[in-house]
Amino acid sequence: MLELVLILFSIIMSIALLNAFYQGTKKPDNTPSEYLKKKEKGNKSVIVFAGDSITHGRIGENYIKFVSRELNNSRFEFINAGINGQLTWNLLQRLDEIIACDPDVVTILIGTNDANDALTPKNRSRAIKRMNLPQEPDHAWFKSNLSKIIRQLKTKTDSFIAILSIPTIGEDLDSTECKQSRAYSITIKELAQKHGVEYLALHEEMEKYLEDNPSSPNYEYGDSYIEIAKGVLKRYLLRRSWDRIAEDSGFQLHADYLHLNSTGALMIAELITELIQRHIS
Repeated sequence: MLELVLILFSIIMSIALLNAFYQGTKKPDNTPSEYLKKKEKGNKSVIVFAGDSITHGRIGENYIKFVSRELNNSRFEFINAGINGQLTWNLLQRLDEIIACDPDVVTILIGTNDANDALTPKNRSRAIKRMNLPQEPDHAWFKSNLSKIIRQLKTKTDSFIAILSIPTIGEDLDSTECKQSRAYSITIKELAQKHGVEYLALHEEMEKYLEDNPSSPNYEYGDSYIEIAKGVLKRYLLRRSWDRIAEDSGFQLHADYLHLNSTGALMIAELITELIQRHIS
């Protein structure tokens, strides 16, 4: 009898764990492919949010949710083109699908994984396998890919394009990882100016906040991958909020070193909401 109970318990726990990781990776609402199936633009302004897991919105707080709450949904079609783990190279490969949506506005929040994956040899090796990259990620490749993304959107769409600097990696402004995110954000700003697209200073805003509200995370950057997995389990198995997970880990703006809590997500949402309100009257 005890053996049967243990077997049933193991099965239940396995299902629960699989469901938790499914919840952390499942497709967001209204992806480009889902939107294109409908083929109905109507009178709505089409807004595409292009990016990685921060835009995907299943690991960390979903900033698109806050944009949607602030704006009148009857006027806008919000398309989530964020995919967990992606780098600029991955976004470039699926750009045609975004272009096919004929967006009025495209916001780009990409580069966190480029910056993070280039930090250590282990990260670089893991990224090549995880994301099927043709080469090791580095700063120059990031810059080249992002330039191609901007150029293609400018030449193949009539969209208003806005690009955000990436969030800080972690919250220690003097750390190697945060300096890396700062360097990549400087490149993003330079490319925005070079190509004549709107620049939204997310990284700078986060740094200002952290200068006034320093944090003390209770684990090191090197443990971030296992802590991301733990965070997914806490969110989707234990039903804790991302804010609770952030608070328990000692962060101010993050849920872990890469993803954001509601305070960080609201910073993105406010920048984008103001942009949309200004551009689409």
